[in-house]
Amino acid sequence: MRRFFVIALVLALTLGLVACGGDEPAEPEPTAAPAATEAPAATAEPEQKDSADPANIVFTIDPARSTARYLINERLANVASPVDAIGETMDVTGAIVLDADGNVVSDQSQIVVGMDSLTSDSSRRDGYVRRNTLQTSQFPTATFVVKSIQGLPWPLPTSGEVTVQMVGDFTVKDQTREVTWETVIQAGASESTGSAKTQITFEQFALEKPRVAIVLSVVDEIRLEIDFTVVREK
Repeated sequence: MRRFFVIALVLALTLGLVACGGDEPAEPEPTAAPAATEAPAATAEPEQKDSADPANIVFTIDPARSTARYLINERLANVASPVDAIGETMDVTGAIVLDADGNVVSDQSQIVVGMDSLTSDSSRRDGYVRRNTLQTSQFPTATFVVKSIQGLPWPLPTSGEVTVQMVGDFTVKDQTREVTWETVIQAGASESTGSAKTQITFEQFALEKPRVAIVLSVVDEIRLEIDFTVVREK
């Protein structure tokens, strides 16, 4: 009898422990770590052309064989008909650089004209132009930065006549405007010759018209010309 009671007591305790164990909350499942977010792919930078690329073709102006000039139509008190005032200089330097595809490398392509050496047939006119119109003591040069050459055949010819338009930024004094030069080139293998022409106005570049006693009137337009020889360095 006593043995039966002990067995019953053991069974009761065992059932009670089982029941209590069923009430315990289950341990939570471990939370999975969030998937790593991939960094966005880097955007490729546009390819930059090296302005010093050995494939570039350089045309250097020969100042010994190049001349820049202005032509301004004026009416003088002692001349019956209007005449052109013409001032010239051989102080012309610069280069035009083309890449392997025939495009202008603009940061290396410019033509520079020394304004202080412009000389006409009148020293009085020249003095006025330097002091007042161009203010050459402050702005000694005019610069044309070539941005594109329209109509240029590619590959470049080594003979014959080529007509193109040179487009770029022309700076006179402290004024810069986009200007197109109509250009005719006599092509050669190692050097080429040609002439470039354009037209600007006094107002366009904030220039003062010459005002001296002998000059009755001056037209608004200024014609500009450059006769050049360029040497091909490559």
